Amino acid sequence: MAILKHRNKGEASSLLIVTEKRVWFWVGTYVRLSILPHQISQQDWISVYKETVKLLQVYDFAELGEKKLFDIQIPVYVKSEEHEEPSRYWRTCGNLGSKKFAETFRLYSDIKMYREAAPTSNNETDILKGYESSVVVFNAKTQGYPYHLYILAIAMLIESRFPKFASVSGDIDHLQCVKAKQWADTHLSTPIKLPVRVDPRQLLNRFSPKNESEKIELVEKWTIADQEKIMEIVYKNSDKETFHNWIKEKLVKYSSPTQIGAVKLLVYYLNLVRDVNSLFSMACKEEDGPKYIPEEMLRAITLTWVSIPPQNYDFLKAFRKIEGHPTIVERTFGMMVMDIKFPGREIKTYIPLNEVVENFTNCYPEWDNKANLLLQQGNSRIEEELQEFYRSIAPILALNNEESEGSFLDNEDAFLYFNNHSVLLSEEQDFHLKTVAYSIEKFLTKNPEIKERLYGCDIGSMKLILGKMLTEKFRMFLTEDAWLWIKGIREEEFIMTLLAKLILDDSYNFKMKANNYRLLRGMFENKLITEKITEYRKDPKVITHIQEMIDKEKNTNRD
Repeated sequence: MAILKHRNKGEASSLLIVTEKRVWFWVGTYVRLSILPHQISQQDWISVYKETVKLLQVYDFAELGEKKLFDIQIPVYVKSEEHEEPSRYWRTCGNLGSKKFAETFRLYSDIKMYREAAPTSNNETDILKGYESSVVVFNAKTQGYPYHLYILAIAMLIESRFPKFASVSGDIDHLQCVKAKQWADTHLSTPIKLPVRVDPRQLLNRFSPKNESEKIELVEKWTIADQEKIMEIVYKNSDKETFHNWIKEKLVKYSSPTQIGAVKLLVYYLNLVRDVNSLFSMACKEEDGPKYIPEEMLRAITLTWVSIPPQNYDFLKAFRKIEGHPTIVERTFGMMVMDIKFPGREIKTYIPLNEVVENFTNCYPEWDNKANLLLQQGNSRIEEELQEFYRSIAPILALNNEESEGSFLDNEDAFLYFNNHSVLLSEEQDFHLKTVAYSIEKFLTKNPEIKERLYGCDIGSMKLILGKMLTEKFRMFLTEDAWLWIKGIREEEFIMTLLAKLILDDSYNFKMKANNYRLLRGMFENKLITEKITEYRKDPKVITHIQEMIDKEKNTNRD
């Protein structure tokens, strides 16, 4: 496993844990917008469309366009703007400032474009009651990139103007929507509302549920929030008996309280209610409950960490979900791994071990001594695992906490934004650039015919080859700024670094490797990264040092 991100002390921590394997292709971070197009007039739609254009113009939304460079048309990311065909529309897939791009969002000015996809007979007047009759306007991945909040704001604007005929959903949370609203409101003449699916009060007022069970059903069906937040909403909007029975029904679905899902429920319950006595009663004693056996329940309570002193796992705060931040794929996958290893990591309640034992023996008097022993043994085992994990990540945590004038980011961001002052490279990242320089030099040395052919080209021809290879073979598209600085480069060795790297990656089929792709984007989007690699290529000390390390490794393996 690898920890990926660190920012300056004082900033919201955004450390990530990921496995070395790629995340499955279907994982993503979405923003969705659906509408009932037959309930919206063209006049009203075009009025709201014009408001979206205003938001489009005040943020540096980007789309993929074309520019003529090196005497060929090259795809480049440019500022998003309106288009006229097939009907007036705009599109965006990222933003220029971050240089990060994901999937494309598109909005048409003509409501007929959406009516054509709608069922012919649709008289529903509330999208939440007739969701199957709705038409998708947005349903694309932002991957949590910076434009996520801003495209969310546009989707929220549309729902706000058509409150029963439009619905926002996706990988969002309440605080994201608050941030998106704050931004949009500064640019619009009329403020927008939060989406109904992140606002339980608005949702319940809209449907006026007849009883407690109907209220909970509405919250569970429509509210977009994580499991703990849903539990908190039910807790605040229900009477104690209803909430108690609702939790019990959820626990019954688990054959053992030590299953990860059950442990998470116990953790969230303890965070809210802070009462182990009622938990033991509903889980082990009550007739319509799961009636877990005592030993299993004790193991589950141990897994919640409720009786482990918080200072023993305080360092894990760096890995907690940060509300209001768009979720990125690597973090989602990393948190799944963390849940398997440390299912109690979200506990916010501490109850001393003797108090837990006392409450447990109220239910099971015969377990007095044995309960204490099992809990102590379980806690000791977990604390040992925590200490071992802490030792493995201590260097990164130290980096995260040290006073520094600059930020240390994950590889993708470091290579994109490195500037030698506010964004720095870690020793590991800098060493990676040295190994790249070494690999380029060795590749050219072993392939003299390629080297001779490249050096035989004038710099203009080298740039032309560069443009064609990057866009046609690698399918990598850059911002217009990136191509402009490449166009202005006069140093042959600089272009040689970029071109040799592409040929090397193509020869050894490195194109699809995620880390390599991130470095390549950094080399083209950030001139300073290519400058460093070029310097290291021409530094005999760097090349010799890397060669010595490789030779030493080979000799060690032989032994």
